[in-house]
Amino acid sequence: LIASLNVNDKGDTLNASYYHTVSPLNNTAVGAELSHSFSSNENTLTIGTQHALDPLTLVKARVNNYGKASTLIQHEWCPKSLVTLSGEVDTRAIEKSAKLGLAVALKP
Repeated sequence: LIASLNVNDKGDTLNASYYHTVSPLNNTAVGAELSHSFSSNENTLTIGTQHALDPLTLVKARVNNYGKASTLIQHEWCPKSLVTLSGEVDTRAIEKSAKLGLAVALKP
């Protein structure tokens, strides 16, 4: 169980987050973040989860109260080198294009 409370954006944003490992065996965890902006008086709630498909492959997903859902799959193809494929869709504006991403992180 990990929890934190942070003030960001020069004191304009208050973030509270929670992370809990459900199963250490397969790296399954859940988390949530609540963010409040003092200038706009808006709140954002994001919940997410992660699960290791195998020791080298991790899947993550999250959704927020504005209907944005995102997911990623990350694979460690060499020691400390990762390739990540991600996507995001706005479920309230499904006619808009989804965002896709590809990242490669190489570490010596």
